[in-house]
Formats: sequence, structure tokens, C-alpha cells
Amino acid sequence: MTSKFKTRDVGKAHYANFLKKAEECFHAARNSFAAQEWNAAAINAIHCAIAACDAMCVYFLGKRHSGEDHNDAAGLFKAIRHDEEINTNANRILRILRMKSMAEYEERLVYKSEAEKVLKDCERFWEFVQEQLPKG
Repeated sequence: MTSKFKTRDVGKAHYANFLKKAEECFHAARNSFAAQEWNAAAINAIHCAIAACDAMCVYFLGKRHSGEDHNDAAGLFKAIRHDEEINTNANRILRILRMKSMAEYEERLVYKSEAEKVLKDCERFWEFVQEQLPKG
């Protein structure tokens, strides 16, 4: 199943580096939201989710997604195991990633309600990842 995604082999011990990146982005997202910086909150929440997804994939699969389509990272994430928790969180990743292009590249700004939604999904995903992985 994982062969249809472009991946890069990564030593399992490096999951902790992705976990650290995710943690820093999560803190930045929460701080930005508190400062009413909706764009920064959304962008940091998105990058937290990407790094947390990479941490999970590196730890459990020994690889991370390396293709251009970030949505494929959710497919690789689903290869970790086949259960409801993974599926629920893969869907969270996809919802978060839907905001990526708009938040980072489009001319319009992120609305408070959008930042709030992406941060909530990010927080739930981040909590799940922390429960699954040893502290780095």
C-alpha cells in the first residue's frame, strides 16, 4: 500500500526531531491565535500537523512522505495500521491540509473562524500523536 506514495526512508530515532518541530509549531499556533494573528495561527497549525504526521510515519513505518501532494501524507499515515483512530486522524490531517494553499499562497487572509477550526483539528491530532509516541 505504501509503495504508491513517494517516500523517503528515515531512521526511526529521527521521529523525535519531527515531534519537536510539531511541538514548536503547535505552541506558535496557539500563541498566534491568542494574539489574534489568524494567518500565523493557521499556518503554524498546518505545519504542526505535517510534522506530527511525519513523526508518526517515521516511528511506525521508517519513512515519511516526500512527494509534492501533501494529501498523500494522509494516505501514508493510514498505512500505520488499519483502525478507526488512524482513519479519524487521517481525516483530520486532510481537513487541516485543505487550508494550506489558501493560508500560505492566496491573496485573501484567514478568517478567525477558519483559524479556530484548523487549530481545533490540529490540537486533537497533536494530542493523539503524543499518546502514540514516546516522548522524544
